[in-house]
Amino acid sequence: MKKTVLFLLIFATHLMGEEPSVLFDPSPSSAGESPTETMTQEAEPTDSAISDLFSTTGSSALEIGFSNAPERAYTGEIVPVTVKLTPVDLASGNVEYTLQNEEGLRIFSETPRRSVKEDGVYDTFYFIVHSSLARLPDITATLTSTGESSEVLTGTALRVSPLSPPSSFANVLAEKFEIVNYKTTPYNNDSNVVIFTAKASRCDIGSFKLPDAIKQGFESKVSSAGESQMTYYVIIPDTEETLTFSYFNLKKQRYESLVIPIIVDDDTVSTQSDLSPTDARHTELKVTVAVIFVVLLFALFYWRRQKWYLYVSAFPMFYLIYVFLPNQEVCVKKDAPIYLLPINHGTIFEMTLQEEHLEAEKEVGDFIKVHLKDDQIGWVHKRDLCSN
Repeated sequence: MKKTVLFLLIFATHLMGEEPSVLFDPSPSSAGESPTETMTQEAEPTDSAISDLFSTTGSSALEIGFSNAPERAYTGEIVPVTVKLTPVDLASGNVEYTLQNEEGLRIFSETPRRSVKEDGVYDTFYFIVHSSLARLPDITATLTSTGESSEVLTGTALRVSPLSPPSSFANVLAEKFEIVNYKTTPYNNDSNVVIFTAKASRCDIGSFKLPDAIKQGFESKVSSAGESQMTYYVIIPDTEETLTFSYFNLKKQRYESLVIPIIVDDDTVSTQSDLSPTDARHTELKVTVAVIFVVLLFALFYWRRQKWYLYVSAFPMFYLIYVFLPNQEVCVKKDAPIYLLPINHGTIFEMTLQEEHLEAEKEVGDFIKVHLKDDQIGWVHKRDLCSN
């Protein structure tokens, strides 16, 4: 037993005295290379791989370029400017833009319209040209998640054509501008008020202004680079038979005239819904149908002598009585504003000089339609009614 243990100790001592190459079998290498040198050479490809990784990352950096940049425009035109961002996996995230060094134009919408496609992300900005000398801005895109920025996309100059408008020009350019509905009512003994709703595309509808109007303004407006809409009022002499104005059609590149016929309605505008369609017309239709039913039921009663025809006729008769009942009166405070339409921050065309009791016709929201002493009709806010 002792001999066996002694033999194992001698064998272990012999192994420990051998070269490391005996214990480790490295991969084949050049003659004379030590294991240390071999390990050092094997580490070098790892550094190269890291370098390649950085190179690959650099090639996927955010890139920007113009996809659709206008070369010419008209003064007052809204022009779209589209930039393309790549690669999609980066640009489809949140991107902040820096716009600078633009000339002769201003941004119409701070948030661009985005379209994501296979070859890139397309963001479209809209600018209003307001000078004969115009230049697109220099644009830089920055990823909000990483802070990585693109190179600066240098803006180009625009060739701007000034307009020579006719005297009826309403100060707007649009791809399309159309009157949706309109209504004319007496304003006073010498003038009428025309209220109309219009829709337009690629139009700065907020710059709309009619020439030679006694008074005019917006009752409401929604401005958009796509489709805009407005409700507009204008007071004109009662001798005018039409309201005519023109706009510049961007598609046809010419001026086009729009004509609103002046057909005075004794009932003034009751609500914006009067413009499309009118509640008054609905009421007239209901009254007409009710009268026809009453006459028909009475005729059937006289013909067949059955009383149930009379009982049925009571329903349309009650409706007719309800419609033609006299309106109640409301007390309006002194110095209360009378509005043209039932809209908050709408146009005020008169103030009450004293506490007045006026005939009330109907309610729309917080407004009550009232008949004034001079045969005009307006709207009073409920907060301006007498407390008692």
